[in-house]
Amino acid sequence: MKKSFVSVEHILASDFPPVLRIFWNQTEVPEFKVANVLCVLTCLCAMSPRLRFVYFYDGKRKPHRLLIHCFVVAQSGDGKSFSDDVYNLTMAPVIERDRKEEAKELEWVEQKRMTGDSKDKPKEPVTVKICLNKFTRNKIIKRAHMMIRKYGEPLTFMVFTNELSTLVERRGSFGDLRDIAKLAYDSGALISTDTNCDASYNATVDICWCSILNTTPRILNRYMDKDAIESGNVNRNVYIPLGDLLGDDSPMFKELTDADLELIAETQRKLMSETYTEEDTLQPMHDVDMDWLFKDEKAWCDKQREEVNKTGSYAHNSFYKRSSTSAARLATMVYHLWGEDPKKRAKVRRLYYFFADYILAGQMKLFGKKYEDLVEVINYGDDDNTRSESIYDCLPKRFSRQQLNAKREEMKLVTETRKFIFKWLKKKWIVKVEGEEDLYEKLF
Repeated sequence: MKKSFVSVEHILASDFPPVLRIFWNQTEVPEFKVANVLCVLTCLCAMSPRLRFVYFYDGKRKPHRLLIHCFVVAQSGDGKSFSDDVYNLTMAPVIERDRKEEAKELEWVEQKRMTGDSKDKPKEPVTVKICLNKFTRNKIIKRAHMMIRKYGEPLTFMVFTNELSTLVERRGSFGDLRDIAKLAYDSGALISTDTNCDASYNATVDICWCSILNTTPRILNRYMDKDAIESGNVNRNVYIPLGDLLGDDSPMFKELTDADLELIAETQRKLMSETYTEEDTLQPMHDVDMDWLFKDEKAWCDKQREEVNKTGSYAHNSFYKRSSTSAARLATMVYHLWGEDPKKRAKVRRLYYFFADYILAGQMKLFGKKYEDLVEVINYGDDDNTRSESIYDCLPKRFSRQQLNAKREEMKLVTETRKFIFKWLKKKWIVKVEGEEDLYEKLF
């Protein structure tokens, strides 16, 4: 078996660049420390649409934008509103630009109203709004197309809501949001509207977004229905559980100092200047060199495949791939905030491992069992019931085919006994005991 990495179970303030350290140190509650930093990173990724990088498994044929989709999950009244503070503080320069664009739209609406049925109606302005709190399919396609018309290239939306249910309260809009969200995670995935309705906005566009959606567990489970779980909505998201706070005091957040606010403002100015020129055109795309992380991305994914082969878990097999992708995107943003300093790569590497494990654990905890119950196994595949312990580790050093089969039935695994034996022999995890029929010995 290949030598693997050592998981990073705990990260430190020193692992983060100074601007992120501010938010890490803002509270002492572990779940909220991680949540605070992840929400800030998501906002900063949305502010950095001119950054991209190469991910090991996609190569230069498909450079990645920094697109992160987060769900902050907690019961009502358990402190999800911290993300509102993060959003309003971190996205302030973009929100200010959006309000100016909104003023142009309102002025146009008023002018159009004043002209009545006149033929000299004012021409609709081309406006670009980034921050979205509510939208319809047609509206977001129009907003994305406005970006193309003005800048020639797509930018990244920032989708935020204090409560997921308010974003999708209209009947049927769950499906619209989920369908677009899948495409908005992968840049280059086009979405279009083409109808005969004059009220519709017909266009084909590339929609990219980062998102922070606050939700209770029940609404999240309603949103992530059976089709969404099986079709890939689940594994594109970073779930940020705030824990069971029943009877606990509300977590306290330290007030930011003037020095903190100035460092945040300096970071905002830098990221905005990397996106827009003084003439309000787009800056050239900047490729962040992340080739040095390739070996770590492969090592982490190799480890997950080992676990999948031990457990036969379809959920683990589905979820780990995009967990690594999202972690690599977060790591790229952190590295850029470090000034892309090679001396900081060890710290960024630690964060990649931590984020990859964190994202995968959240997906498995919330949706692993449901995914396993939904998956339809074709007879050439294998499946599992999302156990944290692997069948390989549960077996004694020497085991028979009958023991393996009994353990498989006990764990309610769909994968056939012969399939486990075939895979383990092929990977040299077991050997057949000489002179003994159907008796095997584990090598690890």
